[in-house]
Amino acid sequence: MATLAEKVQGLDFKENSMNTDVIKSNIETYLITWLKKIPIISLYAGTRGWFYLISWSHRITGILLVIALWVYLYSFHALQASQKSFILVVLLWILAIPMAFHGFNGARLILYECFGNRNDDAMIRWVFALSFIYVLVLGMLMLMGNQMVSPFLYWVIMFTQALVVAYVVATKTLKSRHSVLWKMQRISGSFLLIMAPAYFLFIPLNAPPEIEANFLVTGIQKLFLMAVYILLLLCALFHAGYGVWSVMSDYHASRNIGKGLAALVTLITLIFAWIGLLATLSI
Repeated sequence: MATLAEKVQGLDFKENSMNTDVIKSNIETYLITWLKKIPIISLYAGTRGWFYLISWSHRITGILLVIALWVYLYSFHALQASQKSFILVVLLWILAIPMAFHGFNGARLILYECFGNRNDDAMIRWVFALSFIYVLVLGMLMLMGNQMVSPFLYWVIMFTQALVVAYVVATKTLKSRHSVLWKMQRISGSFLLIMAPAYFLFIPLNAPPEIEANFLVTGIQKLFLMAVYILLLLCALFHAGYGVWSVMSDYHASRNIGKGLAALVTLITLIFAWIGLLATLSI
């Protein structure tokens, strides 16, 4: 028999759970009501469903990020010179919104495809909640602009986490019957899940003066950071290139067209890889 205290604890737990459900319900109802005021969203949500819209949002944000990546690499030195300007900071913060959504929703897809997680309703809530928290924290750091961190220590921590996540995903994807490129897309995506948000967070952070003054002297640290940036660059370009090709491949049935598009995307990816490598090595 349960004691009176245990029964009271059980009632308190149920009441708290109900209150949490009410809060979630109110927030979701407000957001859905607001989104339904947008004609195109209301149309597709009513005819195709919200999962269809989320799927297309993933593709659209992916294409937007690919374009942003190409522009960033092409204008790397100019953007680095004006990295602390107010306009650029605002643009980077705005760009972080689709980046966060695409990354966390990509994690949801990986959990679905590789780990069999079918609780999509809860996962989508997490996607939007984590995206909101990340963008809010990034905005606070950008506004403050006075936080200091050791670049070497920062990237050791982030890089280690990214490798662990990529390794866990690799243990699942490498056993599947999908193509090698499909597997590499999921592994690179899991690596970027940590590294891409980390890169955006690193932008508003400042190195302490003594570390910045001695940075060029510490050769091992510089080599490590260079290796991290190059691996981040290559993973981002591959993930972007394969993502663009997979989207385009859904809209044609010709094998020859598919080969031509694959060759074009590969060429563009290699060109920007070369531009990115030159920019990275010149830091």
